[in-house]
Amino acid sequence: MCPQCGIEYDQSVAFCAKDGTSLVSPTTQSDLVGHVVGGRYRVVAKLGEGGMGQVYLAEHVRMKRKSAIKIMRPALVGDADALQRFTREAENASKISHPNVASIFDFGETDDGLVYLAMEFVDGEALSATLKREVAMHPVVAADIVGQAANALQAAHELGILHRDFKPDNLMLSKRTDGTFVVKLVDFGIARTMERGTQQVTRTGFAVGTPEFMSPEQLAGDVLDGRSDQYSLALVAFITLTGHDAFANSTSKESLIARLTSRPRRLDEVRSDLDWPSSLQEVFDRALAPDPVDRFETVAEFGLTLGSAVMEMTPTQTAEIYRHALGQRMVSVASLTPNDMRRVGTPAAGMATSKLQASAPPPKRRADPVGVRRRPSVMPYVLLLGIATWGTWWYGAQQPAGTARAASDAIAHYAGAARALVRGVIDRTPASAAAPATTPPPPVRRATTKRRTNATPSVADTSAPPPPDTNQASADSLIPQ
Repeated sequence: MCPQCGIEYDQSVAFCAKDGTSLVSPTTQSDLVGHVVGGRYRVVAKLGEGGMGQVYLAEHVRMKRKSAIKIMRPALVGDADALQRFTREAENASKISHPNVASIFDFGETDDGLVYLAMEFVDGEALSATLKREVAMHPVVAADIVGQAANALQAAHELGILHRDFKPDNLMLSKRTDGTFVVKLVDFGIARTMERGTQQVTRTGFAVGTPEFMSPEQLAGDVLDGRSDQYSLALVAFITLTGHDAFANSTSKESLIARLTSRPRRLDEVRSDLDWPSSLQEVFDRALAPDPVDRFETVAEFGLTLGSAVMEMTPTQTAEIYRHALGQRMVSVASLTPNDMRRVGTPAAGMATSKLQASAPPPKRRADPVGVRRRPSVMPYVLLLGIATWGTWWYGAQQPAGTARAASDAIAHYAGAARALVRGVIDRTPASAAAPATTPPPPVRRATTKRRTNATPSVADTSAPPPPDTNQASADSLIPQ
């Protein structure tokens, strides 16, 4: 078995026909299910096997956290190159802290010589297995997967790390409860830093990686940067959208030569049943350009532009359901980190921000410590009523007769009665206080002069003074002096 690509050969073959790596025997390691690795990880089940070793599902004996344990083949422990690659995977991946990169928990060697790498367990399958079953993904789903993968690669590039082996096998998919995918990038075994003097491949003219997904400059053994990983991601995106390779017979020698000199196939050429927008074709023409200068400046820009172009396609019911789930997910992210939404490189980021602003509830008022219902004040209304009453009385008093004058006299009468009642209460005069209210007397005619004069009684008896009448005193008090 080839430790580089995992292809199995006959016993008579000594080197891999794809990358020239020395083959190792896959039967040199026993099953570790039930064993405790490194005194901390109890092996639960075997997940798979590759050229470098076997991968197991393990559980931490104390924290009960599930992990994926990669055990290096004992035959490769003495191989300096293989051990360096295994160690480099632990070093590079542990530097990257990103939700779309599988986290590294532990790395070490047991007492009996087993070299292990404990990483985050992804409860799902590789993109290659999904494509083998589904052939192609829905464009909206594919754009989401590619966007998350682009974010993972961008996080590595910002730390100066090139993956150099991006392919569907190294992209793990798991599903959230809302039906959307979570993407995890794994296997940084042949990753290299982009520091000066370390950009080049292992040795001059020797290409490291999987040929089907290598960039032209990587095939040629040239100096690499982040645009090489962008090219590999674009090849994966083309397959995820269409179910076909961007170059015919991508494993043949002619295809490798064509990748160095020509453009890839068009979307409508391999899938004529779909109406591909011209902007999406332009994205692939740029990302798969033979010259790195003609590609996008960053892999994150490529992922975001691809997602925006896919959103221009005619939506279907499946697309609308997935888009709604994406929007809800991004709204949740925006509500938690509203200031960091510009760094979220997904097609739904802008839609989520506007949706969050539109659906944001009004700010809640601070609850009163005591549950007391607050009532509006009535004082302004009392003041307005008093001003209106005084104005009506003043205007009517200026009129010689009519409705306004009658209203003014009535207001004066009731005001006098109220004043007498209040005065009686203050003076504690029972007679005055107990006196029943009488009907107002008829309005008294006054002389029509410009200046108001005191009214005279219509009947005057001068022979004897009348007995004191409290009602008459109350009525006289209503007449303004």
